[in-house]
Amino acid sequence: MEEQIIKILHQPLKAKWYRMIESGEKPEEYRELTPYFMVRLFEMNDDEVTGNYGPMSKKTAQDIVNHPECSEILSEAIECYDIRARYTHVQFSLGYPKKDDASRRMTFELKGIEYREGREEWGAEKGKKYLVEVLGRRTTLDGTKLWED
Repeated sequence: MEEQIIKILHQPLKAKWYRMIESGEKPEEYRELTPYFMVRLFEMNDDEVTGNYGPMSKKTAQDIVNHPECSEILSEAIECYDIRARYTHVQFSLGYPKKDDASRRMTFELKGIEYREGREEWGAEKGKKYLVEVLGRRTTLDGTKLWED
């Protein structure tokens, strides 16, 4: 059986959003649709023969974000470019804690990334679309082989 490598995205949060996620009230986190976050959150198939995935290029990210019909084509672009989430888990921290301060960190499975409107009560602007990190169950990663960015 092939060993799964866990890829963790680290994200500091303000106390309000951290506490809402910690309590289970907020099951998702929002990121602006920018080339920076496209490169940070996604990887793409860079070899159709081997199926190897690698980082998305800044040019590809800019082409997607700057397309005049980006909102309408983003889902198609993800399918067309064979893009997938770069991470398997996301670890939120309350601000910027010391490296050994586990009390201010929590880790969740990353179920996927969607492009859609968020909820205002969870920090989204009304009518604005975001890259939405959909969270799975909270987890600990003791004894798991990690790949960290």
